[in-house]
Amino acid sequence: MLNWVWGLVKAIWQVWLALGPRWLRYSFLGIALITAGYLGLKAFLKPNLTIETVNQVHYLNKGWTDEQRERFYFTPQGTELLGLEYDWFINLELPLSKDLLTSPDNMRGWGFIVTPGQQPTTLNPGNLPVGLGRHIDPKSGKERLDLTCAMCHTGELHYQGNALRIDGGQAVQSISNAKRGEFITTLAASVVATLINPSKWSRFADRVAGQDPAQRKQLRKQIWGFLGNIKQFVSGAGAPKLYPVEEGRGRTDAVGRIANVVFGYDLDEPANYRVANAPVSYPFLWDIWRFDWVQYTGFTNQAMARNVGESLGVLAPIKLVNEEGELLTSEEFGESVIDLAGMHCVEGTLRSLEPPRWPEAILGNIDTQLATQGKDLFLDQCQACHGPHKVQPYQWKVASKPGENPDKQIDVNWQWDMDGDITFVGQQAVREDWREVIWAMPWVKTSVIGTDPTAADNYMDHRYDGSKIIPGSAPVNAGDGLQILLNRLVPKLYQDNNIDKALIADYDGLNVPFRIANMRAYKPRPLHGVWATPPFLHNGSVPTLYHLLSPLRERPKQFYIGNREYNPDHLGFITEQRPGSFKHDTSIKGNGNQGHLFTDVDMPGRIGRLLSMQERAALLEYLKVMGNPEFSDKLGGDPLDWSKYTQAPQFGSEQQACLDSFNAAKNNPAKVH
Repeated sequence: MLNWVWGLVKAIWQVWLALGPRWLRYSFLGIALITAGYLGLKAFLKPNLTIETVNQVHYLNKGWTDEQRERFYFTPQGTELLGLEYDWFINLELPLSKDLLTSPDNMRGWGFIVTPGQQPTTLNPGNLPVGLGRHIDPKSGKERLDLTCAMCHTGELHYQGNALRIDGGQAVQSISNAKRGEFITTLAASVVATLINPSKWSRFADRVAGQDPAQRKQLRKQIWGFLGNIKQFVSGAGAPKLYPVEEGRGRTDAVGRIANVVFGYDLDEPANYRVANAPVSYPFLWDIWRFDWVQYTGFTNQAMARNVGESLGVLAPIKLVNEEGELLTSEEFGESVIDLAGMHCVEGTLRSLEPPRWPEAILGNIDTQLATQGKDLFLDQCQACHGPHKVQPYQWKVASKPGENPDKQIDVNWQWDMDGDITFVGQQAVREDWREVIWAMPWVKTSVIGTDPTAADNYMDHRYDGSKIIPGSAPVNAGDGLQILLNRLVPKLYQDNNIDKALIADYDGLNVPFRIANMRAYKPRPLHGVWATPPFLHNGSVPTLYHLLSPLRERPKQFYIGNREYNPDHLGFITEQRPGSFKHDTSIKGNGNQGHLFTDVDMPGRIGRLLSMQERAALLEYLKVMGNPEFSDKLGGDPLDWSKYTQAPQFGSEQQACLDSFNAAKNNPAKVH
């Protein structure tokens, strides 16, 4: 062995001497090192893209016009990506290429939704994927990239070249994934490359700033500032050590990230950062306006509070404290670009969205006899939890003066409570819910359902110091902390946006006051259209509905997510490894696939008896068309026929909010090159 190594060394030395003069030898060595370094850097910075071929898009949800759909996709909510300007984003190149970062192939490869052949529109002048909009920064007058609701809540299934668009569904993008080659890391690398590569900088500056030297100098200063924003965030609320469980594609630890941003970053309290190791799938949105409680743990009830809290977690810039970290005075507190009108527009638009309908011409015909058997099984085995449980409108008790707290909340803003549409039951002031029928969400304790408890445990157990908001207050969980903050912030936002008392009940969402419920539990939601929302369970740990109905031993312990090709037999995405896919390992805490079990074994998480293969097939067939009015008669009547449900109340304020948002976009065209 030593002789062989020695022989190789001598051979290399002879080749080295044969290259000629010393200067030539060192030149060759330098070229070789530079080439090797470039190839290594190119491999290191290579985008991690899923390869998908899509020829035609089919929209499976009814209830929306094309205008409403685009409104949902691109209406801003006031979020930002650390100050990234819209023109910068659409003109950045890949780190080691002249190709644009936001090319359709790149963005689709990272899991964003791009329609084949799409063209720029008034609301989407940069021709970006679904969910990437824009808003005006009032200080600079420049457009900032806005991460809209649709970015996380629009899904797509692919089958043999067909894209099945699921509006209000679960996204598969990976915007929060900071692994090498993913979107956010490639974006940061593109910014660095633009600053240090003269040719790349010249092209970028030509497109964004033109030839004016002063504007180009100012642009470079601003880009360095943006890079500083990234560095600051990654050293705090975005620190990788806080998110040890890879979220992958289609998941994020929403509550954990919101809490870290709000209580740590926005309040300038680094001691409030907590490990967020419970990624969850993006929930689907049709019918949520009917729910009394929302979020996976069912901890909140009001649309506006939910949306403002979400926008803060998605980095809506907000002024809460001064440079010394002290809470701002009432005049300055809450200065923000949070778009209440945009949120109200989107919330109203969602109320007319129907669940997706199974496309027989693409995914296969329905066996109605088998589906009828599945209907009976569903009513016997599933409906007790998943409902829907229809109840009469609530009379939400409200505080009518200081010191009152009829629902025993951690904090209550009696003035906000009384800004709604108020009636009295005896001496008790109430807000009469404007819905004709409400769907009541039961809570199922984690000890009963047996699914991975990490998300619910973190919600209940993590504590945050909110004493900057209420001096002397005890540490609180995320829900109570958001209540303390939002009870002060939302009314201030209403005031700053000239939302008068006559509109507040509507903007709040159907006259519902803001309340928090703390339960170590998950809520089982109604399942209309669930076939179109893989993967399953709150943490996306079960790839298909077939596996969800199967015993634990038959569920994959590891599988891959990222490619959107659909399996119409098992009702889920394909699970083999493909380029760009992420490995879901169910042995990791937060990723567990246990619980919600149909088995004859007495074990934690058992909710029903073992289902035969025939019964599983029947349930799958029914879930494809559950509630679909086109199949109700074919199934001998379907008690879950969604055409028989009451419709949402309609108010003019949503339309006006949408019009205001559209006009703002129309009057501010972007620089597209």
